[in-house]
This record gives sequence, C-alpha cells and structure tokens, in this order.
Amino acid sequence: MQITPFISGSGKAASAIMESLGVIAIAKPDVSILPSRRLKRGEPLKVADAINPVLFIASPHALHARSILEGERAGFVLIVCEKPAAVSAQQIGNLRQVRVPVAVCHGYRQMWGVQTLREMIDAGEFGEIISVEGRYWQSSTANQALTGANVQTWKNDPELSGPSDALIDIGSHWADAALFLIGEAPDDTALWLSYANAAAPHRDSHAHLQMTFPGGTRALASISKTVHGAPNHFEVNVIGTRKYACWKFLEEDQIEVGVGSRRSYIARNRADIGSGHWPFHGMGWLEGYIEIIYQAIRGLEDGTANYPTLPQNLEVMSLLLAARLSSASAHR
Repeated sequence: MQITPFISGSGKAASAIMESLGVIAIAKPDVSILPSRRLKRGEPLKVADAINPVLFIASPHALHARSILEGERAGFVLIVCEKPAAVSAQQIGNLRQVRVPVAVCHGYRQMWGVQTLREMIDAGEFGEIISVEGRYWQSSTANQALTGANVQTWKNDPELSGPSDALIDIGSHWADAALFLIGEAPDDTALWLSYANAAAPHRDSHAHLQMTFPGGTRALASISKTVHGAPNHFEVNVIGTRKYACWKFLEEDQIEVGVGSRRSYIARNRADIGSGHWPFHGMGWLEGYIEIIYQAIRGLEDGTANYPTLPQNLEVMSLLLAARLSSASAHR
C-alpha cells in the first residue's frame, strides 16, 4: 500500500507524526511511504498528483474540524487528526456528516496495556466491573506558575485552543480510554474544574471527572497539568469483583494484577504492536501514534477500523463539553 502524506502543523505533534511515518516505512514492509509534503496554515489542499493522499492534522485544536472538512472536500482518502477533532457543539455537528475515514490520535488507547485490559474484560476475567479509575497528571502549568515565565503559546488563545485546557487536551485521552474499556456511553457525567495557576482565564488546570454507566459501572479520573513534580503520568485501574488490574504509561510494558491478597504482573510478550520493538525497548508515546497510523493505512485496504475513529472522538468531546457547561461547581 502506497500513501502520500500531507502534514499540517509544525509543533511536537507534527514531529511525532513524521517520526512515526519514518518507523512505519522501516518496520512495516506492507506499507510504502512516499515523500511527505508539509503544509503551511491556510495553504490550499491540492491532491490531484498524489498517490493515495493522506492528510495528517497537527495544528491547534480549534482548527482541526475545519481541516477535516477541507480535507474531505479536497479528496484525501484518509485523514489522521490529533485530538480533539472538535472543540464546540457546532464543530461536532458539522463533523457528523464526514464520510472519509478519520483516525484520531488517542495513542494511549491503542497501546498494548489498554488493549490487553480490554481483552481481559471481554474474556470475563474481572467478573463484574465495579469501576475504572485513574489519572493523567502533568506539571507544565505548575512549573510555569513558579518560574513566572511569560510563555506565548496558541493555547492562550481560545480561538485556537478552544474553551478549555486540561479537560479537553489530556482529559480527552483518559475519557477515550475509559469508554473503550467499558464499551458503552455513560448515562451521566459529573465534573469539577479548577483554574489554579492558570496561564489564561479559560485554561482549566485540574479536573475531577466522573461518569456513570447504564449497568452501574463508574469511571473516575483526576486530570491535571498543575501537579508539582508530575511526569507525563497516565494511569488506568480496572476494579472488578474477581480481579484488579493497573496499567501505567510510565511502566508501559507491564500490567499489575491483584487477585484476593495476591499481586502479580503481566509482562508484554509480543512485538506486533506499535514500533515492533521488543518489550521494554519501545518508543514511549510514539508507540500509539505508530499503531494508529499503521492500522488506519491498513484499513484503506481491508475496510477495518482498528483505531480511534472520528465518531468515537465526537462522542468523547460531546460528553466532556456538555459536562463543562453544566458543571455548577467550576470555580476560578
């Protein structure tokens, strides 16, 4: 399968996409990556001379929806978009009509740990799922508040970033993983937001997110960019009546399992996910990018969608944005 990548964006996410394409070109012989074409913001999309053109979107959040719509009109056969795909109800409504395949870069969901937890759930290993709980903690906002650095970034502009920061930026990753594991949409979502150490008035820095599902299962998360000393710490715990399991991004190739009073570990023993590197020699968060991009390209041939899709992301963003609007406990 040959593709021609068109890449919109110039930040870390765009670099991650470029690196991932490089790995796929080496590690996946069934995919041929033709030379990439970098796009400037606002540049017209022209694909007439490209073989299987694929649009990669890594621009500011609020520009993603427009880029997806423009990409479909331009004739791209596939679009791979950074999360979130939309930051408003209007954008979500516009994107519901999109028919071109769109993969959304929720990389944590696609990594071995979360995929294995889902397989364990499907096999009934946990018994009844009581709760899926966890956190996604970073320290970027705390560090900026202490240093007093006047960092000029597009995230300070709601016209580019959307109406929120921690919740829709990193919180969307955790919510996507929780919905993937539980396998259904919640009946109710409750949210508490803090703007402590905020770099701009709209940039929430800490959130508590709780979702209640039809069967009684709960999901509970702490989402933060202002936990002092925190690394890029993504964690998900599955609590069942027969078993408990925890996967942490910082220990990405093992899952902690509890049965009764006993604790053990499952170590990854497969090299067919992501970069193809052997367990404990992976590439960190690039593993998710690589797997999503590869599966999306393969889907062009066999019609499968073994990756986070646009409709799935729209459901995540709908519930997060609705919870933000209805949260009576939000404070500044």
